[in-house]
Amino acid sequence: MNTILTQPFRLLAKALLVLAVLSLAACSGSANEPRSATGVDAASNPADGERRVLNFGIIATESSSTQEVNWRPFIDAMSEWTGYDIEPYYASDYAGVIQAMRYDSVQFAWFSNFSGLQAVRRAGGEVFAKATYPDGSEGYHSVLLVPNDSPIQSLEDILTCDGSLDFGMGDPNSTSGYLVPSAFIFAPRGIDPNECYNSVRNANHEANAVAVANSLIDVGTNNTTNMVLLERSRPEMYNRVREIWRSPMIGTDPIIWRADLDVEAKQRLQYFFMNYGRMGTPEEVAEARAILDPLYFGTFLPASNAHLDPIVQLEIVRDLTNVRNDADLTEEERTTRIAALEARLAEVEAGNSGLTSQGNSFEQMTDAAAHQEPTEEPGVDWLMGGVLMIVAVGGLVLLLWASAPRGPGPKVPLMERIANAVIAAGIVVILVWSFNSANMDRAYLLVENAGDMGEFISGFLPDDIADAASRASYWEALSSGLEEAIPQMVVTVQIAIWGTFIAVVSAIPFGLLSARNVAPGWIVQPVRRLMDVFRSINELIIALVFIAAVGLGPLAGVMALAVHTTGVLAKLFSEAVESIDHGPVEGVRATGARPIHEVIWAVIPQVAPLWTSFGLYRFESNARSATVLGLIGAGGIGQILFEAVRAFDYQRTAAIVIVIVVAVSAIDMMSQLLRKRLT
Repeated sequence: MNTILTQPFRLLAKALLVLAVLSLAACSGSANEPRSATGVDAASNPADGERRVLNFGIIATESSSTQEVNWRPFIDAMSEWTGYDIEPYYASDYAGVIQAMRYDSVQFAWFSNFSGLQAVRRAGGEVFAKATYPDGSEGYHSVLLVPNDSPIQSLEDILTCDGSLDFGMGDPNSTSGYLVPSAFIFAPRGIDPNECYNSVRNANHEANAVAVANSLIDVGTNNTTNMVLLERSRPEMYNRVREIWRSPMIGTDPIIWRADLDVEAKQRLQYFFMNYGRMGTPEEVAEARAILDPLYFGTFLPASNAHLDPIVQLEIVRDLTNVRNDADLTEEERTTRIAALEARLAEVEAGNSGLTSQGNSFEQMTDAAAHQEPTEEPGVDWLMGGVLMIVAVGGLVLLLWASAPRGPGPKVPLMERIANAVIAAGIVVILVWSFNSANMDRAYLLVENAGDMGEFISGFLPDDIADAASRASYWEALSSGLEEAIPQMVVTVQIAIWGTFIAVVSAIPFGLLSARNVAPGWIVQPVRRLMDVFRSINELIIALVFIAAVGLGPLAGVMALAVHTTGVLAKLFSEAVESIDHGPVEGVRATGARPIHEVIWAVIPQVAPLWTSFGLYRFESNARSATVLGLIGAGGIGQILFEAVRAFDYQRTAAIVIVIVVAVSAIDMMSQLLRKRLT
């Protein structure tokens, strides 16, 4: 008996040993690869025929599929011109690209003006080029959109602040979607959008336009560039929106590289951007312009950090207006802050923006950036296939040998040993097969770049914990964040409560109808498949479906949690029913009771404790899931959490995280008490 019990553990130990050897080999090989494009080890070695890799960050103003189609020809041309392998890095929001550049996951990127300013400030970026439009213009406009059939006709119609409208704001790092509307519309009037409207959601330009077109929101920010792209790619959506406000012109978007990028890489990139679409035969120039056109780019012009000075001015003007209209400030505080902002504004207007400018000229370009032949596209990875085959066969043989009976004791049948060995070897093969795709070959960076993680976490703490003034300022910001977060956490818990309650009530009949020992097969299978659908679709997707009916807000979150959790609990409830003791059921049946009575008096009493435990666990889980639903405007603390993270407001983020941790811990303790009481 002892041998039988230890056999699975021996098999698992052997499998883990094989996996550990393979993982160490893969990691040791990865450690010798270049960490980044800026380090000395990252330089390509022409003698080995290798090409250097540079990561190019692209802000997500459109869907990722649209971006890949539009950007891929441009990326390929850049790879051909520079002689580097340019890898695109698409991020769902501006903060993702900024953070990637900060920690050298991205070496250069296309930004909007305001997000570019954040990249210069936070990620050591430098502006080296700027885009133009196909007609040669160097600017665009922020706009406000409403549905075509909306009664809203002008800007004044949305500034009544009666809480009846849903507003779609852009990403907090967006120039046209956030900064410009804040500076030109809300700040001068002393309006806080979160207090003015029923709900405020943050999304990229395409998502905002689609939400307006589908009447999911009443008003949304956007810009003229994206509207041109929307008209080309989704004309049916474009024709369903109407513009009610347009800003003054905003400068075109900057291209920014890391300041510590080596000189050769800078020269090659500068050469490409300054000459692409200009240099070559007429046919080559026409081909390049055709590639740039879907991106709504003309050619590129040299630029420096001074390109962002107007954005700095706009930011200060916005802050000045907010300070003048802030009723919570004393006159002394208001006077002090206004004086500091006016002094800063004067410095910017005098050309001292605090941004390190870098001049660029065509004369700095050298022949080092001459064209190089592109490498061939990789074919089938026969090496990986061979490795997997060897691992499978070798693992199978090893495990069969390890499981062979030795000495006295019960003998495991050969077919059972083969089945166990195949399963264990298959697990190892699957892990090895997914090793590179899951980027496990980069796991060594968790140790190598631990300092970067520490630097990021330090942003949630006081700047100087030993300084009393720094601690006081930190506590003031933290207190303000707590006051904002606690009411929203209460809403999040309420969403979880109702979502779980509806799910439990719904899961009871669905769970019984999914149990083979209660319902006939022709009912069990369709109900089970329906529950598979419920739990396989993410809550975010389900919430979007309900937003179409009930609009933005907590109710969409409640229904999303209810549907998804119903699918999960129905499966758990049915499994509990299928494992009951059939003795009580037979006893009730012997009295002549009907099937419904068997369920009520023999089944439910047995499974009620387990059902209670499952329901309480899902309530804990839903309290966390409800936080994520705030990402799409479904209410609760998640909405302000994502706003704070995207705006790099780490002290506000720290306060929100503290509230979430305390709330989840309290829910966990309450659930434990209830389980003890009810089970």
